[in-house]
Amino acid sequence: MPKTIDEYVADIKKHILEDIMPFWDKRCLDREYGGYITCFDRTGQITSTNKYIWFQGRQLYTYSLLYNRVEKRNSWLEFAKVGYDFLIQHAYAGKGRWNFELTRDGKVVIGTNSIYSDYHVAQGLAEYLQAIDYADDRGMSILEDTFASIEKNTMDTEFKDIFENTWSPSLFWHDMHLTALNTAFITGQTLGRNRVKAFEDYCLDKILKWFLRDEKKLVFEAVTRENKLDLTPVGQFINPGHSLESMWFCLETGRIHEDPAVVKRALLGVDWTYRVGWDSVYGGIFSYLEATGQTPEPFDWHKETNTAWDDKIWWVNCESLCCFAQSYAASLDTKYLVMFEKQYDFCMKHFYDPEFGEWYERLYRDGTVKVSDKGTPWKCAYHLGRSLVYTISALERSG
Repeated sequence: MPKTIDEYVADIKKHILEDIMPFWDKRCLDREYGGYITCFDRTGQITSTNKYIWFQGRQLYTYSLLYNRVEKRNSWLEFAKVGYDFLIQHAYAGKGRWNFELTRDGKVVIGTNSIYSDYHVAQGLAEYLQAIDYADDRGMSILEDTFASIEKNTMDTEFKDIFENTWSPSLFWHDMHLTALNTAFITGQTLGRNRVKAFEDYCLDKILKWFLRDEKKLVFEAVTRENKLDLTPVGQFINPGHSLESMWFCLETGRIHEDPAVVKRALLGVDWTYRVGWDSVYGGIFSYLEATGQTPEPFDWHKETNTAWDDKIWWVNCESLCCFAQSYAASLDTKYLVMFEKQYDFCMKHFYDPEFGEWYERLYRDGTVKVSDKGTPWKCAYHLGRSLVYTISALERSG
């Protein structure tokens, strides 16, 4: 028998407090050098101590978000401060840019090769500064400089520091714009909505009018700079996880802007993505697809991580879970509640590890475990923690 909304809220909060965060609370804080260790195998044994700055920012964001939105737990605020101090002291490259990878003790391994470092550190700074009532003038100044850099560089078609994407002289990337939108949304809580509104509108326009294509009823990962579809394999690549993650960012931003047209458009994107992305045989959301239905080729992240198109990836599926909750809250249409219930059942049955806690990184199509690690160069507490917190918020609004 399906759960009530109140039961889902209680279960998800319990899942955060008892199953997810204890895994990280026990082991991620680096008490010797500061910041966080984020690479662990299934049981929690450390697999790498290098510090990826986009993950330092993400982990800072997660602890600050939990403190702000779930429970005023002093240990979470203390964990956030350790990450914040490490970032400010070791990772900042100046002029609003952040290094990509450091050694455990804070020496630069890879410099400013990725705007994604800037995005995720900005998210972490903004959420933490909100948690401490904006009581750090230096941090506020660095956040302002970082956001200004993000705003300028996202809109600069010649800006090439976009790893994990590959810069192209002819294409725009959906990934950049969805992450930029979420960064603007979070940063707006700290710098003020007026500061970020124009950039949010820019990102919404690109996502909902460029990447979301009516003629194909799909969200594309790349379009040309002339706002046309690209017929190469890269241009025909569909990432259902990005599509649904992007749509819930649009839904949340549209809600704050009180813009029903944005909400309506984003719900179309959810419908179109679910049609191709949901695995009607085994459940869950596919990793990637090809727009014409051909066997897709992996690119960038998927190629580097040896991900098959029909694998089930933790971030794709937890962000999709949040998207369905957001869609139901935005519309009160029960079809989105059914999507949410089916996705919740799949995730809890297959991704959650009841023995050691947290979620597996990757599954085969049928739900058996492919990669059991809990923290990797690509995975920390961020996607799962954030999606569950915002799922709770959406369900509470819908109730």
